[in-house]
Amino acid sequence: MEHAPQNRRLTKEEIGAGSLSLLPIGESDFQVQLCGVTVGQIIARRRSFGRVVWFWNLSASLMPETMGGAGSHASTLSGAKAAIKTTLDAWLKFVTGQRGNVLWVNAEACQR
Repeated sequence: MEHAPQNRRLTKEEIGAGSLSLLPIGESDFQVQLCGVTVGQIIARRRSFGRVVWFWNLSASLMPETMGGAGSHASTLSGAKAAIKTTLDAWLKFVTGQRGNVLWVNAEACQR
């Protein structure tokens, strides 16, 4: 059963137990969702000589207060997804002292 994205701040427990998914919102434009909350975006932009760059960001307003926003770019969609996962895992390790294990799958662990 699919739920509409929510606008609320996530807890570290939700991030640690939840999973990431992409919701296409346009051509080469995706919302990044975690536990049904849109927490960021990945979008492709054409640069010089036809080169495609994938920009990604995490929204600070929806992440726990101790985690600021983040963003950068990658040369592939897979690279952008990996960067988001690495950012969330690193934050979880910092906050909880445990290895992060945020996955790009569907999860039942999210609070609704």
